[in-house]
Amino acid sequence: MKLDKLDFVVFILVALCLAGVAIAAYLIDPARQAIEVAYLYPALGSPQNVWLSDIGTPGHQRQLTFSERGVSDFDISPDGRWLVYAEHSDGRGVALRLLDMRGGKDRDLVDCASVSALCTAPVFSPNGELLAYQRSESLGASFGLSRIWLVDMLSADYDTAPLIGDTQIVGHSAVWSADSNMVGFYSAETAQPGILLYSLSPPAEDEVQLRFIPTSYGVMGTLSPNGQQIIFPDLVFRDGQFYGHLQIADLAAKEFAAFTDSNGPFDDVAAQFSPDGRTVAIARRYTDTRWTQGHQLYIRALVGYGADWQALAYDPDYNTSYFRWDADGERLVTQRFPFVVDQESGVPARPEVWVHDLTSGESRKIIDDAYLPKWVAR
Repeated sequence: MKLDKLDFVVFILVALCLAGVAIAAYLIDPARQAIEVAYLYPALGSPQNVWLSDIGTPGHQRQLTFSERGVSDFDISPDGRWLVYAEHSDGRGVALRLLDMRGGKDRDLVDCASVSALCTAPVFSPNGELLAYQRSESLGASFGLSRIWLVDMLSADYDTAPLIGDTQIVGHSAVWSADSNMVGFYSAETAQPGILLYSLSPPAEDEVQLRFIPTSYGVMGTLSPNGQQIIFPDLVFRDGQFYGHLQIADLAAKEFAAFTDSNGPFDDVAAQFSPDGRTVAIARRYTDTRWTQGHQLYIRALVGYGADWQALAYDPDYNTSYFRWDADGERLVTQRFPFVVDQESGVPARPEVWVHDLTSGESRKIIDDAYLPKWVAR
């Protein structure tokens, strides 16, 4: 059968369309896309800005923000498009700015600098519709205790308002539940320090909107993906010293239990639930013959508190102080600090960003002189 000219043109167009679809499918295949982490760099230099690295090419980096005054912290939206960062001003304030990571457009989000307020620690809700941050108002020569505020990321003007209207409720270090309905934060109220959990829309069977969990450790815990459990550190006095141990609270049952033994030979200071809620990572330092100068990274299945902890990142020459799961629960990105430095070079110790793969067991350093690493959604 002989094709006429029109048939031939149609054939070519169809072939090109199919080829285009195949190429597009190849390029957008998550398995072939770069796996990236963002972080603040340089840790010991100035100004600090947000940079990006592909974990497949350690040492290579790309600058995202170009602040001349420096960035104190940041967060990236769940879809990987928006970057919110806290930028120092010429005066005494810290403002929040919004960067479109696809288009490159940069704009003010919350202009706290104009009123000399400090707006820091932004964190997107998992659905990307809200942004929580902590805000300290100017008191003249000093700043007041921080409170948690929200930004409506769907409104045209990015409206912002306090999470809770009561000005006496202060706090910092906000985290979200996976359903974007609960905000947890640490309340630095000196008379009654602890964790506060605020439900934006309490379920019908539970009309409690604000819950309080007493703990004097000073940091926020980790919420389970379903928002029904929280693991948090608390202080214990043992052998003449204060150590950390982890507790777990079941919010539905209103029950508390020791997640790690308060009398055990260890100092547990931080925890993170995996995205599916089945695994927990912790920062632990043993206090017996297994003692190390810094905390190491361990993981364990949530079911069965008595199970053994598996060392994921263990090196006595390092301290692991900050870690986050990726969306698939296959890797952890960490901030590590080396204790051993090259005395001949004269370069001081600097924090490093590492990635640890649970499947392969591989640990690789991504970049030196960087901190506060966060995953970028693909």
